Amino acid sequence: MIDIIMGYGCNVQCDYCTITNEMRPKSLSTSDIASALEWGRKEGLQDVAFGGGEPTIRKDLVKLVALARRLGFERIKVSSNGLMYAYPDFVHSLVSAGVNQFNISFMGWNGAMYRSIMGREEHFDLVRKGVGNLVDEDVTIVGDVIMKDDTYQELPEIVEFWAELGVERFVFWLVSLTDRNRENRSSLVPVSTLRPYMFKAFEQGRRRGIPVYSRHIPRCMLPGYIEHVWDVRSDRILIVTPDSSFWLSESRITANTFVEQCFECEVRDGCMGIRQDYLEFVGASEVSPIRKP
Repeated sequence: MIDIIMGYGCNVQCDYCTITNEMRPKSLSTSDIASALEWGRKEGLQDVAFGGGEPTIRKDLVKLVALARRLGFERIKVSSNGLMYAYPDFVHSLVSAGVNQFNISFMGWNGAMYRSIMGREEHFDLVRKGVGNLVDEDVTIVGDVIMKDDTYQELPEIVEFWAELGVERFVFWLVSLTDRNRENRSSLVPVSTLRPYMFKAFEQGRRRGIPVYSRHIPRCMLPGYIEHVWDVRSDRILIVTPDSSFWLSESRITANTFVEQCFECEVRDGCMGIRQDYLEFVGASEVSPIRKP
């Protein structure tokens, strides 16, 4: 996949956002993005993701989606906070241009959580309406959920609420302590604390037949649920941003660090490692080598 960060501008500012005020004005031009799409196809990449910032505020988004489809990308994804999907004509224009997967960052499952994280309670109603518009278009809807201090206990409820409305897959992400969110250390909760709520959400997904995955957490920290670990090593992802381009496997936001215990693990060669900011602020005490029976 080629993952294009179109720009850092957004129509809200969530409390965990890593984008600084200095980054906000930066964006890729339409021609820059067109060139990136052509580069991705030359690299043999079959999928494209448009992200940000908030990609739905770009006036050229529909045009660039149509270009991606003409170039032959099979999966065309947009990652968004979901607010603009409350407008059915806009949703229809994206689907008609070629978007077939919509990833929405869910802040919670009620207005109070949206008010706390995104700033306004009515944003919850807009996103809920947007999910309904996407369901009407019969496209794939994926829920991205940031696990942090004020959301982790609500993971089962988040999955249950949005799955009932038509979301068909969920991905849990650890909050990132980088850039603007660097000093918000209390937001990063140890995996040992997250586990009971993650496991309950995994079980809810199983009952519904809906995949629920975790990213950024190695298998040894989620015993009994390793099939829910999204192995990013299998993702060949080229990231293009206004500042630089790089392969995800080489990024500082990827779980690509190993500690002493890891070298005693019998599945070490198949592990993605641990994220650097997690090791820095939480430590490695939860790492337990896996030994085959």
